[in-house]
Amino acid sequence: MEKVVVTGANGFIGSYVSKKLLQKGLNVIAISKSFHLNTKQLLSGAQFIELNILDKEQLCSHNIEADAIIHTATPNDIISKDVLQGIELSVVGTKNILDFATKNKIPRCIVFSTLQVYGTELVGEIDENSKLEYQNDYGLNHLFAENYAEMYTRQGKLNCVSVRPSNVYGRILTEAFNRWTLVPGCFCKESIETGKITIKSSGKQMRNFVNLENLSEAVYCILNNFPKSYQVYNIASSVGYTMLDVAKITQGVFFDHFKRSIDIIVEGTEPLITNEFHISIDKLNNIGFVEDNKFDLKSEIKEIIEYLLNNNKIKWIQYQNLKKNV
Repeated sequence: MEKVVVTGANGFIGSYVSKKLLQKGLNVIAISKSFHLNTKQLLSGAQFIELNILDKEQLCSHNIEADAIIHTATPNDIISKDVLQGIELSVVGTKNILDFATKNKIPRCIVFSTLQVYGTELVGEIDENSKLEYQNDYGLNHLFAENYAEMYTRQGKLNCVSVRPSNVYGRILTEAFNRWTLVPGCFCKESIETGKITIKSSGKQMRNFVNLENLSEAVYCILNNFPKSYQVYNIASSVGYTMLDVAKITQGVFFDHFKRSIDIIVEGTEPLITNEFHISIDKLNNIGFVEDNKFDLKSEIKEIIEYLLNNNKIKWIQYQNLKKNV
């Protein structure tokens, strides 16, 4: 595996995966509608192509030789709230990329899906054979994209893998990031700006969080052990946290950094009990993936707070007040 195309390479996940592949010595062709200057600096050594994957004529006008495509330009939960935009990016965008790969004889493609194809409030043991119980457009749109990947593989056009990551978090590398509604980033930002963390629910709901570093390692592992038939891989961590757990970890990191206590305000009462579950990554482990536990919530929350301070992503008056109290 020498040359890899990454779609959505200006984004939160795509930029980190691209950086990891460059570090591994691969040649990266980065595709996005546009690139921030700092993304190009971050991915120094990559080839950059600016195009819209929804414009099939523009996409297929490019002749590219590559060994694989990593398709991260799929819709997030915010885009999926707009039904037409969600379907267009997830379904039409993915089909365009698969046609592009077929035209250019690129033999492999990894399509990014989501763990939410199994549902939003998971319970019990979840593996790749678990029942699909998608409960929103976000999960359903990605399942459509997975079906295209499976069909193209079954028809012998190329070999595809769908990956289903859990809640992705980690160090923010690109100025394109603007998802401060995501946990734990929203907790970090609110704690600095207001001196508190607000949980709208009871905080008892459990989530699985996978770090960008482990996510990227998993993708690299799949590239080097690409299956000959269509496969699905869950990408998750070995532990789960409730929202209240994450808030308390953020609270502790904040105190370590600023020597100031912050309050956690729980405004809701639902859910009443925690949805206990475990995501199996045995299938990934069986092809050689080993989770690196040093990339945990505590260490990465510290990095997110540093990013907020160093890149003026917080209200300036709050930053000045915090500096006075350090």
